[in-house]
Amino acid sequence: LLEIRKTLNIKIMVANMDHCLRGIESANDSRFVEKLSMELGLKFIHKKVDVKKKRDKKKSIEETAREERYGFLENTARMKNCNVIATGHTMDDQAETVLMRIIYGASLAGIVGIPAVRDADGVRIVRPLINSERQDIIGFLKSVGFTYVEDKSNFDTKFVRNSTRHEIIPFLEKYNPKIKRTLSSLAESLREDYLFLSLERAKRLKKYGNITSSVKIKDVLLQPKAMRKEIFKELFKKAGGTLKKLTHRHWKDMDYFLAQTEKGKSLDMPGGVKICKQKGEIVFRKHGQR
Repeated sequence: LLEIRKTLNIKIMVANMDHCLRGIESANDSRFVEKLSMELGLKFIHKKVDVKKKRDKKKSIEETAREERYGFLENTARMKNCNVIATGHTMDDQAETVLMRIIYGASLAGIVGIPAVRDADGVRIVRPLINSERQDIIGFLKSVGFTYVEDKSNFDTKFVRNSTRHEIIPFLEKYNPKIKRTLSSLAESLREDYLFLSLERAKRLKKYGNITSSVKIKDVLLQPKAMRKEIFKELFKKAGGTLKKLTHRHWKDMDYFLAQTEKGKSLDMPGGVKICKQKGEIVFRKHGQR
C-alpha cells in the first residue's frame, strides 16, 4: 500500500487492537506495530480489550475476539472518516475457514468463505492479500529486509483454527500439495454460484411481497425445495427465531410437515417457535401467540 498510495491517491492509518490474551507478549506486539507505524510516518490508533472479560458464555474466545476487533475497526474508520478497511487475511486463512466450515457442516453461504470485499454500514472491508499464501508474504518481507512478529497463540492447537492450520492442512497436503489453493478456488467458485442464487432468491421472494407470519401452503408447495427453505427462513425469522439454532434435521421436518401433516397438528422448533396449519396456510409463531 505504501508503494502504490500515490497512484491510488489514498491516505493510510494503522489500527491495532490488543486482545489481552497473551499478557506482556500481546502488549509488546502492539508496541512493535506502533513503532513501525511511526517509522513509516503513519498515524497509529490503538485499543486494548480484555476479550476474556467481554466474552459471553455462549460464544467462544475466537468469536468474541473477532466481534470486538471488527467493531473497533469499523468504529475507528467512521470516526476518522476512512471509507476502507484493509485486513491482512491470506489464502491460508481462506483455506482454513472453508475447511473448518465443511467439517462443521456449513451451508453454501458458509462454504463460500471470506469475501475479498464486503460492505459494513458505509465502510468497505477489503482483503488485498486473500489470494497470496502466507509463506510468500513472509518471503517478501525477508527479501526487502522488513522485520515482523508472529502471534505465538497462533501455534496453540487447542484453538480449532490453529489445529486446522498445523495439523489437518499439513495432513491433507500429503494428498494434494496445493490444498490451500484448491480450497480457496472452491470458495471463489461457490461464491459465484451463491451470488446468482441470492439474486434468484430475492426475485422469487419479491413475488410474496412482505412475508409476515404465514404463506399459502399451495404456493409454497409449487416452489423447488431450495426455495421452500428460503421461505421457511423468512417465516422463522419473522416469528423471532434464530437461524443458527436450526439444523439440517429441522429443515427436513419443516418440509415434511408442509407436505404431509394433516391440518390441526403443530411442529415445535428451537427458540420457542411453533409451526401449524390454518385455513390453507402454514403459520410460524412464538409459543403463546395467537
